Amino acid sequence: MKKFKFSLDKLKSFKEQIKKREENTLASLRAEQLDKLHEKEELLKELERRNAEFIRKSEIGMTAMEMVTEKGFISYILDSIKAKDKEISVLSAKINKQLIVVTEASREVQTLEKLEEKQFDEYKFKERKADEAFIDEYVGNRRHYGN
Repeated sequence: MKKFKFSLDKLKSFKEQIKKREENTLASLRAEQLDKLHEKEELLKELERRNAEFIRKSEIGMTAMEMVTEKGFISYILDSIKAKDKEISVLSAKINKQLIVVTEASREVQTLEKLEEKQFDEYKFKERKADEAFIDEYVGNRRHYGN
């Protein structure tokens, strides 16, 4: 009997490549989101530092121009934090969509793997039947022709 070969092996290989590509896209999106979260964390630290500096300068006294400048920096940092929040939110939505794509790709690969398993089980069954038939024929021939 010839060696087992899954009839949809090329399709399975193609689907596995798609799944891997989609998983890589998901990983890339997650890495980008993590970078944005770190950037936001740095902005929050800078905001805290600027606020502390503003309070310190207020206590010792500062000119109106210095006050406007400090408030401008603080306002700029707050705007940057809001922008980062928006970027993080957009990335979260992209990640959720990509998770659905990866799940679907995984499901397609699993379906093909189950089909391959079923075909392999059928192959093994036919192989056993062929072996049994060969043994029956061999035994029958030995009886018929004698030793």
